[in-house]
Amino acid sequence: MKHTQNRTQKTFCKLLFAVLLPSVFCQSAFADDPLPSVMSLDYCSDQYVLSLADRAQIVALSKAAEDLYSYHRERAKGLAKSGSTIAEIVIASPDVAVQTYSTAARMGEITEKAGIVLLNTSYGRDLDTMYSNLSMIADAIGKQNEAESLISDYKTRLENIRSTPRSDFTVAYVTPGGFTGGKGTFINDIIELSGFQSYAAINDYNGWLPLPLEDMIMNPPDIIITSFFDSQLQNQSRWSVSRHDHLLNMMEDIPTIHLPGALMACDGLFLIEAAEQIRSDAKALGVLHE
Repeated sequence: MKHTQNRTQKTFCKLLFAVLLPSVFCQSAFADDPLPSVMSLDYCSDQYVLSLADRAQIVALSKAAEDLYSYHRERAKGLAKSGSTIAEIVIASPDVAVQTYSTAARMGEITEKAGIVLLNTSYGRDLDTMYSNLSMIADAIGKQNEAESLISDYKTRLENIRSTPRSDFTVAYVTPGGFTGGKGTFINDIIELSGFQSYAAINDYNGWLPLPLEDMIMNPPDIIITSFFDSQLQNQSRWSVSRHDHLLNMMEDIPTIHLPGALMACDGLFLIEAAEQIRSDAKALGVLHE
């Protein structure tokens, strides 16, 4: 029944939508690839799909797949992009669609009627949630071996990070908006995983909160970490503490690590990569010796 339906939809795509939609949408429909086809609906699900799927399997990614905050943006080049509307998904007719959040209220209902398997990734900043999401998507698109290899690699790298000596240096995190992440946030997890002391945890900050500049002045951290400073500063609030002259001077005097926004954009999805980069940059700055 599914194959009959797919043939009907693909013929419909060929005859009526070849002019209206990018041709690459239809190209996937006629590819002789035995693996299930897949479509990603947002840029965090893009990262999962680009980590696992063959390019020939990917019907389309989200429009944000090549944005600055997309970690696998280089892999996304040359692949079709969509607005993730229900109409586009039904027309593209992938075997599997992946989303990390709902892009339309009736998405589940419509994709089920269209014979498309809709996967919703689980939310969570812990590595077990990431492993579970990778395995779920891999099972659906025939990429179990790739997921097992990726998870095994992550576990090895995690063990390597945890086995390295810890440092007593304190690390404070600053966003362009002047916020910091305390206990219970993924940035706090990343700092502690990287082997440093979290300035926010030591000062008993909880969750996301405006950075208390007074604390920074009275008791400066040993290292500052920023992220999303690779965006346009003119888009930031002119009243943000991150624009304060004293903090900017501190960032000149205190070793500062600038993490790419792509490492932070999907709530801990690249936690290991971020921790590794912090350690690498700290060595380059001469504040970490192993």
